[in-house]
Amino acid sequence: MNDGETGIRLEGVDDARLRTGRSSDIREVDRSLGAIHDLFAMEASLAPNTLAQYGRAWTRSHLQDGDIKQVVDLANRARDEFAALVTLGIGGSDLSARVFHDVLDPPYHNLLPADERGGAPEVYFTGDTFDPRRLGALLDMLTRRGMLHRTLFNVISKSGRTGETVSALMVVRDRLSRQAVKDWHGHIVATTGPDARSALSQSHPERPFYGDALLPVPEGVGGRFSAFSPVGTFFLAMTAGTGMSPGSRVREMLEGVRWAEARWRLPWPDERNIACRLARWLHLQERYGRKQALVFYNYADNRRLGDWFQQLYDESLQERGGGLHVVPAVGPAGNHSVLNGIVGGRADRVVLFIHWENLGRDLKIPDGAEIGGEMAAFGGLRMGEAQSASYLGTARDFSARGIPNATLHVVRRDERHLGALMRVLMDTVAVKGRLQGQHVNVDGDVDPAADLTYAQDGVEGYKQRTRDLALQMKSTR
Repeated sequence: MNDGETGIRLEGVDDARLRTGRSSDIREVDRSLGAIHDLFAMEASLAPNTLAQYGRAWTRSHLQDGDIKQVVDLANRARDEFAALVTLGIGGSDLSARVFHDVLDPPYHNLLPADERGGAPEVYFTGDTFDPRRLGALLDMLTRRGMLHRTLFNVISKSGRTGETVSALMVVRDRLSRQAVKDWHGHIVATTGPDARSALSQSHPERPFYGDALLPVPEGVGGRFSAFSPVGTFFLAMTAGTGMSPGSRVREMLEGVRWAEARWRLPWPDERNIACRLARWLHLQERYGRKQALVFYNYADNRRLGDWFQQLYDESLQERGGGLHVVPAVGPAGNHSVLNGIVGGRADRVVLFIHWENLGRDLKIPDGAEIGGEMAAFGGLRMGEAQSASYLGTARDFSARGIPNATLHVVRRDERHLGALMRVLMDTVAVKGRLQGQHVNVDGDVDPAADLTYAQDGVEGYKQRTRDLALQMKSTR
């Protein structure tokens, strides 16, 4: 994706297709967007600590050479010593790794012989629930196969106090100890806040974790914006497959991030500034089109991208009674689960398609098969072509029915383009948050440090009530 190549392009957001809003309303949104873009441009030159106070240190994750080197060096060492990697995290602490694995790694990664994985370990996820079923089964399986001693557990928690994740870590510690693993700390990578507020940071000096270092969750980088910090890049480096080293894989993704950032810095009306133009379209649809839900229609066999985007969008933008609710869908499977509701249900939905133009290795549908009739249309096509026909047919049908839809066309499904896509979507959310006025405080003043886009106060209620009930349960046992 060199500077002259359009790796991602946005279609369907031109004013002629808006079908909503008066000209005066649109002009007002455009004035706001211009001011917001200018404010972001000013903030980009601020000192790192100030940018962190604004919750926007994530915009510089791809520039943190020290963090990148630490991640790559630790991954190179760990890949030689461990046969399996288990990621313990919840929400933003593990969703980016799940996306990277789902989109980029072979679908049956763990079933491949080690040499066909290019030195990458087997991959597992846990720590996102108190339900013991999968965690117990995972530890039993690793123990039976004699792999527990060769498993590295990456526990990801900025506070080091995330109940679900740390509880899973305690279970892991107990199993390691019972299996006569003397130095259980040596099987743990701790990805956490780098200061004394983190419980993991506090325990590290006495008994250091693997690599004698902590992987940082930097200040000003919230979980749902942490994909390109060590939260996501350590997994990416650990799972580099045939033909890529840990370092080259991380660099490929971050090149895509750089590509997206360069376009976000362009004047907002520039057609290459995808984030601003997409945020504008979504805002107009919500505010003047009275839409309530955004169907994120990822037209590929990768479900985790929708989970990641749902958290990114809903947790960032559903504030002060506003914000669209994201409904993840996978095409064309979604055409047999949510499409009928989009077409025949309440007219409160707007659709964003992700169309991957090149899905990678392809298969040809044989021609001349005995199944005729309508199925003859697919004979002789490659499956990637049929997938694109399904996307385009769905989009055109929506348009004919007056259902607002736009498309992000992505040239290839690879590290660089996935990095660019995720950064575009992160910037889109940042811009949309300010179009909603989330950086304006209760006194009506612009206050980037109070931008609700980066807050997550709503979860504190459930956390406190869960802890209170857990203490009650212990006291009555």
